[in-house]
Amino acid sequence: AEPAAPFIKLSDADKRKSVILVQDAFTSYFDAKSVEGLLKCLKQLGLNPLVMPYSPNGKAMHVHGFFQGFRKVALKTHKKLKAIESYGVPLIGMDPSMTLTYRNEYKKALPNENLAKVQLIQEWLGDNLDLIAGQKPKRETYYLLAHCTEATNAAGTLIKWQAIYEKLGYNLELLNVGCCGMSGTFGHETKNVELSKKIYTQSWQAVIENPENKNKL
Repeated sequence: AEPAAPFIKLSDADKRKSVILVQDAFTSYFDAKSVEGLLKCLKQLGLNPLVMPYSPNGKAMHVHGFFQGFRKVALKTHKKLKAIESYGVPLIGMDPSMTLTYRNEYKKALPNENLAKVQLIQEWLGDNLDLIAGQKPKRETYYLLAHCTEATNAAGTLIKWQAIYEKLGYNLELLNVGCCGMSGTFGHETKNVELSKKIYTQSWQAVIENPENKNKL
């Protein structure tokens, strides 16, 4: 079981302003600055972000068809999530595809388990907008290019991103783009590099490289 001390010391009021980040391999190991940025952002909102010790969720194994191994990894991580969830602090994940694994792939692999609730960032913040102090509108517009898995399996949560930005005083526009070309581990494989780049040029490249979108994506 996970150490209980950090959670036992929290009052009910503190728990309401606390959230636990469930790490994933992609962001923690390849985009750590984004993880650090998220934690700083949550603190600036007056929240108390905590970080769960890294535990693989098996997504890559599932993608490549190692279903038996995936189930073993899923069961192990599921038990850790349930132990931490029992302390009453919400669990959130950063990468959409990895986070949605806990409710989609885990549900199929562990049909008899009562799975822990791991929300996308915007799901939790969108349901707790009162934790965000109202801001004077700055009339600045930002643009969101949603993850493919997020756009197809949790499309409704994208509206919550707009509500969050509005509460902070900004406008958020959802851009209609296709696959970025990475498609999970596909774009990381040498044999797929050229095809991955080709897919990227079909929609994402024009938006990303548009000078007018600098610092707005």
